[in-house]
Amino acid sequence: MDDIQAIIEALQTLYARLETLRSMDEPEILLPGRVESYRSILEDAYAAFGKIETAIEELGQELEYQHARLDEEVKKYS
Repeated sequence: MDDIQAIIEALQTLYARLETLRSMDEPEILLPGRVESYRSILEDAYAAFGKIETAIEELGQELEYQHARLDEEVKKYS
């Protein structure tokens, strides 16, 4: 269950950061301190995306393993 919660939290973070990035305008970025804020938001978004990507890859590997394992059993008795 913890893995699912971590993925949900990463998705929520990614969506929130993307929404923030969508709301930014070019002139806004030129205000003092905004470049640092932009970079921080971007880093958070990429970190969240990386967690999601890793979790999806691990799930895909588990799915392939279970598929192959069970297919062997099906072939034995077919």
